[in-house]
Amino acid sequence: MATSITQPEQLSPAITAGGETPDRVDRVQPDRNIDKVVLGNICFRTWYPSYYGKEVLGDTSANGTKGGKDAGHLTTNGIDAGTSDDASGGAKGHGRRDRDNSLILNRLCVCPHCFKYSKELVTWWEHVRVCERRNFVPGKKIYVHPKGHHTVLVPSGPGPLPGPKPAKGKRGSAGQKLVEEVVQDEGEWSIWEVDGENNVLFCQNLSLFAKLFLDNKSVFFDVTGFNYFLLVHTPPARPLDLAAGVAGAAEPRSHIVGFFSKEKMSWDNNNLACILIFPPWQRKGLGALLMGVSYEISRREGILGGPEKPISDLGKKGYRRFWAGEIARWILELDLGDSTGETVVGIEECSKATWIAPEDCLLVLREMGVVEDAGKGPPPVEEPKTDENGGAEPVEVQRVRISQQAVRSWVAANGISLEKTCDAKGFVEGYAVKRLAALSGEDAA
Repeated sequence: MATSITQPEQLSPAITAGGETPDRVDRVQPDRNIDKVVLGNICFRTWYPSYYGKEVLGDTSANGTKGGKDAGHLTTNGIDAGTSDDASGGAKGHGRRDRDNSLILNRLCVCPHCFKYSKELVTWWEHVRVCERRNFVPGKKIYVHPKGHHTVLVPSGPGPLPGPKPAKGKRGSAGQKLVEEVVQDEGEWSIWEVDGENNVLFCQNLSLFAKLFLDNKSVFFDVTGFNYFLLVHTPPARPLDLAAGVAGAAEPRSHIVGFFSKEKMSWDNNNLACILIFPPWQRKGLGALLMGVSYEISRREGILGGPEKPISDLGKKGYRRFWAGEIARWILELDLGDSTGETVVGIEECSKATWIAPEDCLLVLREMGVVEDAGKGPPPVEEPKTDENGGAEPVEVQRVRISQQAVRSWVAANGISLEKTCDAKGFVEGYAVKRLAALSGEDAA
């Protein structure tokens, strides 16, 4: 899953090919303003437009004219390309006009370390070499995923690439069968927390890049109210090359392959604002890892919440699989004794056990088709409450009847993994438990 940086000369064939397939062409949106991005040694097509400035895209005003020298001179958000003739002419050399007369940049080069950008390959590569030597990831490491085996779902044959749905009238490859495959983890997978207030430029550049693959993202520049959680892969160190006379193993270079953002203060208790695994690393179960991390942080903070809504169509698919796995595992772990495998549970009980919001629990259970509505009634575990006069107050909750056998059948039919996506032991000691400690102190007082 890791990639290495190649020289610009070696990169040229990849830029020409770009991993293009007819299926991918059908999936991209017509209003994109950048065609492809180069990230490290990988070139791939964008899905949506982003809000890079006119110094990258040219002047997209009504008359459609480019803005002279400024059209080729990047701002401080990008890599300073200078004012040479090559830089100032970059927009003309790499741009074209789409059917709706909106200027499209054929290729944008993005640094895989700091996400600064440039239209010019040579300028970009000179910057990347500096960033590569630093091998720096901003923020602090808060989680390391335990090494071992994990199960991923892979297509059994040729199928759709991740991305927006094909436009109407286009042929798709829906209904493809997915099969489980056991993968051995190589290197280190970790999560790094970055404060948007302390790393403004990095978070702005990351947000602009993410918009190329997110339809509903709206925060790009005012990033101070968010924390960003980076998914970082560090490949294993290469063995000693005695033949070449190398004194020691080469230091492995870390790669950011995805992230999620979270508001520092959310009135709706959202544990996640937006989430993205970069396209070359999708379909590997990494999105579920980020979801699991976001819910574990919520549990540690003592805040019951969920992702910011509305969720995109792709996000809904990912979250419903994640929620289904968490809820199914909880149901199958219930000890029903010698019963018939059926029981009545309260939605609130399910929510407290999984830290998934009650409305999301009920939605997924109904979509799974494994429950029957049992109406409102007393919770399975009585929680005595008193009224204003000190008397017992009756408690009623929304309940459903669940069959464990039906859950097992549904899990098998849909290829849902029951493994925990996030291991709580992987967090650094004491992370995100300050709020829980404060709440406990208030209760004691």
